[in-house]
Amino acid sequence: MICFRTLVLSVAASALVGVTSCSVPQLRVSEAMTQEATVLPVVGRPAFRLSLGQEKGFGFGAYKLEDPQRGWTRKATYGEGSPLQVAEGLQKYSFGVRDTLRQQTWWVQAAARLNATTVQAAGWSVDLDRQREFLQVAFRSPESGEWRMALADPGNYLERKDFVGKISNGTQEIEVFPLYKWEGKSLPSGTVLGYEFSRGGHVLATVQTVNSGKVWMKNTLSPDLRQVLASACGALLLYNQLGQDNQ
Repeated sequence: MICFRTLVLSVAASALVGVTSCSVPQLRVSEAMTQEATVLPVVGRPAFRLSLGQEKGFGFGAYKLEDPQRGWTRKATYGEGSPLQVAEGLQKYSFGVRDTLRQQTWWVQAAARLNATTVQAAGWSVDLDRQREFLQVAFRSPESGEWRMALADPGNYLERKDFVGKISNGTQEIEVFPLYKWEGKSLPSGTVLGYEFSRGGHVLATVQTVNSGKVWMKNTLSPDLRQVLASACGALLLYNQLGQDNQ
């Protein structure tokens, strides 16, 4: 007869094997990203994050996110000296994006608020037909000037057609779309799993924001545009949707 202790150890070992054999799901990306892009796993970002305490930086590929600073769920007014045009924010954060190949760092600022109905950002103005969460991000390239990213998110898959997302420096414009499906799964997630960046119908980059994170970046992009997209991806990897509890 097998003793109780042996039985317990056997069950525990089986459970451990089951856990370690489970694969982490991957975001479903466009065919262009599977054929024409490099996959950059995010290194150093925990899958489960807390909003308290000092947060460490992390990286993907040649890009390192440095010195993230947060102001959690506290209203902040952005006045003179800040590139952001958000009057009040319920979440604010900033960080550096370092291109280790070109040895240059860009400073990125972001702010989010809830229940936005009219916004003006990234060189465009839009009247929203319903209240939603609004994120604005600003950073400057020494080559292509000041960039703004603005996302207005209705918050669920059923209203995804009302999502508004754009990155612009006034002359160039990149659209941002939310993604909700895992690779190999037919049913969508109820929340955003990542974002796709495209221009003229061509996908330039994709970021998976859940779990540890992952970035896909098209191989033919210029170094400047790669860092623009790396800055946008970094902002979304650090972003935590406010949710109704923080109104």
